[in-house]
Amino acid sequence: MPYVIAVHEWPRGDQVAITKEMIVGFNELIKGTAPEGIKLCYTWARTDIGAFCLWDVPSVEALERFFKKFGPTMLKTTKFYPVLQVYPGSIEYELALLQMIVDASK
Repeated sequence: MPYVIAVHEWPRGDQVAITKEMIVGFNELIKGTAPEGIKLCYTWARTDIGAFCLWDVPSVEALERFFKKFGPTMLKTTKFYPVLQVYPGSIEYELALLQMIVDASK
C-alpha cells in the first residue's frame, strides 16, 4: 500500500468543527470500523493551525472518501501527497529506483 502525507491547514474559525471531526474519525480508526486498508501511522501537530499526517492507504482516493465521510470540513483545506519511504529504504523505493534506471536506459 502507498503512503500518503496529508497536509492540514485550516482557518481558526473552523477549529471547533475540525476537532469534532477528528474525534469521530479517530474513534472509527480505534474501533476498527474505518474502511479496510485505512491506517493512520503518525500525526504531527503544527506550531500554527494544522497538522501533518502519514497514512498507509490503498490509494489517495480511498483516503479522500474517508475524509468526505468523517472529516468534510477538514477535507476542504487538506492536500494529499503520495510518498515513498526513502530512509530506511523500503522495497517500494528500491523498485522505483530500478524503474528509473530502466527508463533512463531507453
